[in-house]
Amino acid sequence: MVQSVYSNAWAALTGKAGTTATAPLFASKAASSGMPNKAETASANASTAPVGDTVAVSKLGKALSGLAAKAFEHLDSDSKKQLEGLVESGRVSADDAVKGLRSLAKNALFNRFVTESGHSAEEQQMSDRMKVAHEQSAAAAKATENPDYWSALKEMDQLGEARKNGSVSQEEVSAMHRSISERLKGTTPPGAIHVSDEERSLMGAVFTSKANRFADLNFGDDDRETSSTTDKIASKDELDAADRLFAVGFKLENNAMARFAADYDIPGLGKGTMPAWFSFKPVSR
Repeated sequence: MVQSVYSNAWAALTGKAGTTATAPLFASKAASSGMPNKAETASANASTAPVGDTVAVSKLGKALSGLAAKAFEHLDSDSKKQLEGLVESGRVSADDAVKGLRSLAKNALFNRFVTESGHSAEEQQMSDRMKVAHEQSAAAAKATENPDYWSALKEMDQLGEARKNGSVSQEEVSAMHRSISERLKGTTPPGAIHVSDEERSLMGAVFTSKANRFADLNFGDDDRETSSTTDKIASKDELDAADRLFAVGFKLENNAMARFAADYDIPGLGKGTMPAWFSFKPVSR
């Protein structure tokens, strides 16, 4: 799905998806004035609005608040209707719908932060070391490249087939296998990408540093959430809720969350450039 494209870049590089330790950021904060915040007002308006692109007196409309409400506003009308229908039918709870949207919203904000915030001085140093490590890995891989690699593998497969159908003797199989193995010994295929342990470790360190910097941002009212276990980037209950949401058929096949993140005033970054709609199917706005 499109939303996962934005979230997987760092996890794929570090090989440590879901293991980054960050301080709890969306922990509950007591409201100082007792007045409803903007997200609550938007949710209340949605729950009493006419039927159309918004939610009218519904379970979801009553439950939407904070980041989830803002993310919902950026969905295309088909996705809104689908999500509303899933909640009204009882296939997913309003709580799961809200937590799932919140998870997608946080993820989109973090990925925009990673892309646009630039490196801190420490991150730049690690990035420079990572570049050197990558060049060393590339040079080592180049030294062991074998242009004959794929053809040798093909011959190995053919040898296996010949052995099965009995067209060659066991002695011939053994001799040919030794010959092909020698051609492959200590070599790598052309263009192979090797990530060293040092490079992977540095990637993880940069990711963790960015996650911690994101954790320190003050999102004001949107930092006030319903669960003390919630983290700024992700929490287990939110991730589980998102999984349940997709499991019952919710599909977000466009860049609605990237558009949400671009429209969000991230501290230190402000609002971004709104991308044009991108979708795997026609978008109903």
